[in-house]
Amino acid sequence: MEPGLIFALAWAVIALVGGGVLVVRRRWLSDAITAERQAGAGRAGARGPSPTMFLAVGLVFVAMGLFIIVWWASTAF
Repeated sequence: MEPGLIFALAWAVIALVGGGVLVVRRRWLSDAITAERQAGAGRAGARGPSPTMFLAVGLVFVAMGLFIIVWWASTAF
């Protein structure tokens, strides 16, 4: 295997896992970031990112990982 292909497949796996984590844990991430922002003095009204944003970013990562794997599978056979 070529080094570039190994890198692409490793990136695909990282993208799939990272995207899956973002999609599954989106509400927890949103709540944790919001609580961290509001913890500072005088920042009681600070807002955090929406869970929808984590869903969108996670789905983009999953799509990227799937695209790389499908691309590799279609060129390999």
